[in-house]
Amino acid sequence: MTIQRSSTEQTQRTPGGGAHDLSPAAVRGVLVSLALVLLAASLDSTAVGTAMPRIVTDFASAGLYTWVFTVYLLAMTASMPIFGSLSDRFGRRPILFLGLLLFVVGSILCGAADEMWQLVLFRTIQGLGAGAIVPVTLAIIGDLFPPAERARIQALFGSLFVLAFLIGPTLGGVFTDTIGWRWVFYITLPVTIVAMVGIWRLMPPLRSAVEVKRFDFAGMVLFVAAVVPFLVGVRNLPTGQLTDLDVGGLIILGLVLGLVFLIVEAYAEQPIVPVRLFADRTFAVASAVVFLSVAGLFIGVVFLPRYFQLVHGASATESGWQIMALLLGLILGAVVGGGVVARTGRWKLLLLGSMAVGSAGMLLLTTIEADTELLFVWAAMFLTGLGLGPITSVLTAVVQSTSPPESLGVATSSLTTFRQLGASIWLALGGSYFTGVFDDRLPGALGAAGVPADLVAGLTQGEAMVSSDEATSVGDLGSTIMATLPVEAQVVVEPFIGAIVAGMHQAVAVATGNVFWIGIGTVAVAFVVLLPLREVPLPKRERSVEAAATIEAERADEQLSPEAA
Repeated sequence: MTIQRSSTEQTQRTPGGGAHDLSPAAVRGVLVSLALVLLAASLDSTAVGTAMPRIVTDFASAGLYTWVFTVYLLAMTASMPIFGSLSDRFGRRPILFLGLLLFVVGSILCGAADEMWQLVLFRTIQGLGAGAIVPVTLAIIGDLFPPAERARIQALFGSLFVLAFLIGPTLGGVFTDTIGWRWVFYITLPVTIVAMVGIWRLMPPLRSAVEVKRFDFAGMVLFVAAVVPFLVGVRNLPTGQLTDLDVGGLIILGLVLGLVFLIVEAYAEQPIVPVRLFADRTFAVASAVVFLSVAGLFIGVVFLPRYFQLVHGASATESGWQIMALLLGLILGAVVGGGVVARTGRWKLLLLGSMAVGSAGMLLLTTIEADTELLFVWAAMFLTGLGLGPITSVLTAVVQSTSPPESLGVATSSLTTFRQLGASIWLALGGSYFTGVFDDRLPGALGAAGVPADLVAGLTQGEAMVSSDEATSVGDLGSTIMATLPVEAQVVVEPFIGAIVAGMHQAVAVATGNVFWIGIGTVAVAFVVLLPLREVPLPKRERSVEAAATIEAERADEQLSPEAA
């Protein structure tokens, strides 16, 4: 005898199996809605950057400048596993709507802020909302689609993060210059509200089969207590030393509390981050690879626009268009890679090959100088994006297919957290490394440009020394340098200002190229980590989504059948 169940029951009892009773049109509607909210959350982490100079001017306060960015990242990263765990226990839709509500309220309050401390506080609320939106959205994809379809869909959604990085600063600048900086926060509200309506009307109430007993409050507190000081310490690296309390002290504190967190989670009845997940070699390796491989991508997104603006004189808008080569490569790599995995079920060789291609692109970028042809830079960027594009999206699909169904949400959110941690750490290290290379190469670059030795000494180590911040500021570099010098020094420097600017441009170019060695190194380690992992093939996309869902339901019925027992 076979026990029959409704499609709703199948959906609720088999998270991650891809079983659902939605029509193809409804599935498309849910995907569009999820894409919109994910893009909105990602844009608000990047668009505010170009608006901040105007905000600082209006508020007449720059003391909390960096915290406007930092608190958003901290709140988002620290809350991801918590909301992922909550979605496993209470359902995807209510937790997603909680995140959307926090994001909408935070956006409205940010746009209405009158002082810098208010903006920092309200950005925290925004970050908490994004901390729910990102992991729960990705987990919903795992719920709605069978393993054979996930790699392709995750690839498309993964490209949204990079799209936000690339277009966010340009959009922020346009809004600030036209309708005002407050619309940087308001503009996402209509999109988010429309998406909320679509999700509420179309998405089924996906639920985990886990019985809710007791929420892991101790784990939640310890996780936040570990992540916040660690990330703050890492973010302070470019302006401090490891021996400083606000750098090394906070990093050590975060690591110690992180160890305590792992111990507590190992004995928790229902932990927010099940330690058993790391006993799964596939999950552990995937987390490490994602953590390592994001370095090159985020370094490119952050450092290359500045290279185009400083060295080649591009405007903010022009640099946004020039970095599109990286975006095109990433989207193509993600889509093609996801399609290959969907058709073949094989992913390991694809990822190893992708790492090699991405490393080749970054290796080319390490050679850039002030006079490097832009066509060469664009080609190297495209190759880098092509190689790094498939990694995160494919591994997300792999983790969702191999993790226990009841832990799909927390597994997805944990992987996303490792991605965020990696981006924060490698960017901080990249900033420190950039400054070190620039300071080291500047004297030689100035000398090669024709600046006299005594003047080189004055500009690099004397009273007239020019800082890396001044040398990497946007605008007329020559005028910036002259404005920082005493009147008596200006007379000596002015005849050589053209050579000085040329030398500084070369130092900036070399420092930008050298930062990609961090990406090459991390990808190399990721390659070594992934190489011995035994591949668990994913199901091939040989049938439609609806057929796959039917098969999943039939298998579940067979397991419940007395004859099977």
